[in-house]
Amino acid sequence: MTSEDTEAPAPDRGGALFDKHLADVVAVAFALVIVLYSASGPISEFVRWFIETTTPAFDEMSRRDQRVFLREHWLGAAYRSFEQSFLLPTGLIIGLPIVMSFAITLLTLHRKPGQRGINWGLTVLAVVAFSSWIIAIFASDAGALPVARPIDFVMFPLATAITLYLTWRLFGGFIVAFCLFWVIYFFAKGWLPEWTGILAGSESTMAQNLRQMVLQFWAQTGGMFGQPIQVVTGNVLIFIVFGAVLMASGAGDLLMKIANRLTGGMIGGAAHASVASSALFGTLSGAAISNVVSTGVMTIPVIRRAGFKPAFAGAVEAAASTGGQIMPPVMGVVAFFVAGQIGLEYRYIVVAAILPAAFFYLGTFLAVYFEARKRGVGALPPEARPKLTRGEWVQCLVFVLPLGTLSYFLFAQPSVPKAGFYGLVVAVVAAAVLFREFRSASRIWHAFVDAGRMAGSIVVIVTAIGLIVGLIQTSGFSGRLSQLLAEAASGPLPLVLIVVAFGAIVLGMGLPPGATYFIIVIALSSGIDTVGIAPLTLHLFVVFFAMMSTVTPPVALAAFAAAPIAGADPIKTGFEAAKIALAGFLIPFVFVYHPAVLYKLQVVFEWFGEDRVDSRAMIDIATVTWFEFFWIIAAFTLAMWLIASALAGYDRTRIAPVERLLRVALGGAVLLPQMILAGPAAVLGLALLFISPRLAGRPGAATT
Repeated sequence: MTSEDTEAPAPDRGGALFDKHLADVVAVAFALVIVLYSASGPISEFVRWFIETTTPAFDEMSRRDQRVFLREHWLGAAYRSFEQSFLLPTGLIIGLPIVMSFAITLLTLHRKPGQRGINWGLTVLAVVAFSSWIIAIFASDAGALPVARPIDFVMFPLATAITLYLTWRLFGGFIVAFCLFWVIYFFAKGWLPEWTGILAGSESTMAQNLRQMVLQFWAQTGGMFGQPIQVVTGNVLIFIVFGAVLMASGAGDLLMKIANRLTGGMIGGAAHASVASSALFGTLSGAAISNVVSTGVMTIPVIRRAGFKPAFAGAVEAAASTGGQIMPPVMGVVAFFVAGQIGLEYRYIVVAAILPAAFFYLGTFLAVYFEARKRGVGALPPEARPKLTRGEWVQCLVFVLPLGTLSYFLFAQPSVPKAGFYGLVVAVVAAAVLFREFRSASRIWHAFVDAGRMAGSIVVIVTAIGLIVGLIQTSGFSGRLSQLLAEAASGPLPLVLIVVAFGAIVLGMGLPPGATYFIIVIALSSGIDTVGIAPLTLHLFVVFFAMMSTVTPPVALAAFAAAPIAGADPIKTGFEAAKIALAGFLIPFVFVYHPAVLYKLQVVFEWFGEDRVDSRAMIDIATVTWFEFFWIIAAFTLAMWLIASALAGYDRTRIAPVERLLRVALGGAVLLPQMILAGPAAVLGLALLFISPRLAGRPGAATT
């Protein structure tokens, strides 16, 4: 090999480095755009305040004169011009995040030497295609009727192909295959025979189908530009920046230290630290896979060293991280989808999720606790329990202040973007004051790079989800499925719920929770009233099972992410994770039959002086009592103690097989809505817990 051969790749390496730096610049710009859009409300308020305070006679003007003066004042006119040209156009609100997200990802997609040209070619094509859509939507905003232009028949397939290709590279082939199925179905539905049932659609030519697709998915804000991406760009992305800033500040290490300190003295303390840290991380990110990757590299090795098997160590992290998707105040993307879908303010969904999230982590805690007792894993030794210094206790304000600010604006002034913006501002200030390392431009730069990259990957998958949702709706399949479901809903409610739960889990095995949610909800769209439960209850039921699909084999994405870190078999890790997260499969049925779980805490809004919550999406909270609220807390705790110990086969001593079956039966009975059955079951369950150790202590009884 000559020296020329050995030196040839150098330009490629240099070019790849340039592309990475360029992608980082675009990522930072994207993060700043996200912040700017979320700050539009506070900026508008500041402009008005500034004009009012610098104009002595402003209060003496009539309201009409005040409005005119606000428009004509130099600052008001400048802001109005900026708002109309950048903050309000639909094309920029939706299109700019897509263009920047695709550029960020495509610039570094292929990393082998010599593949730079592919990255640049795809980037240019994506920017041109989506920019043409932005220009067309500008014309529509100006009053032009949406039409399918000849160029659109080129740009739409090009943009779709790039979207699916990028989705495949980032998220695997299942979701792409699922999307392609609906594309093919859209064109073939008219030729399907009647015996295919709800799949058979109206006849139309290929040209008519293509024109309809281009007109609705490209000339208007449908398909890739529909509700999923609109919800994400409007409400979700600012929380990605919020979490990235806190993690970059060094708060992640502090979070792990707090978790170990809180739980280290418990039996199985190492595993409980994983549960606690994932719950705390869930308040910031609300994403299962990122939680596994962020906390798992630190917690899983510690859990293994404590004496747990590799598969169980990975499963603990996978199960605990899954719960982060329903952990208030920053729940997963799906929670924002729920708010938009049922027309309910996000704060009510946050309050509804408080008790289910607590139940989930209670069940996870008990599963870990009994496994630890079974394997003789004790608390962490004192030297392994980190002590927080006085300075670190003060640094805990980096969580308290931003989350407090976020919660205040979510509850007192219900504006999600404004809450995210003010929470971010407080997070940046608190991190800069409390963490010396964060005061460097490099650290802040990398925080925004991470935020832009994470936001970019979310936009890519949500764009694909929007295409799937649009195809299902426009093809007419959702209407036929809704009709079928409405007919099925006349049957017993438990059967309907089981069908919905099964559908959410099966779809969720290959799709992100957001895609699963939308597909199931579209099917339910005209059958919700027939099902006979409140929309919020039904939608959260779907959300829970979409979430639980991440730990349900054979495709348990959270478990698959944890298994390599633990050095365990992914399938075995998935089954262990499903067992640890068993509470998540029970909680949706619990809050359907015990509505106090979701609705009783909504009374906090009345405590703060607001009127009683009145929404068609919710039940009347006056119909649930405090007795029902406290009863289900006690009943669920008892039920999970019985069931978790039965699954582990161990409580204070080893449990015989017959008693394990009895514990499961009594645990299920305690959760029944009929008190005439649940009450005696609770008494029998408590009695069993009391006498079980004494029975085990008799000669011949099973012991450790």
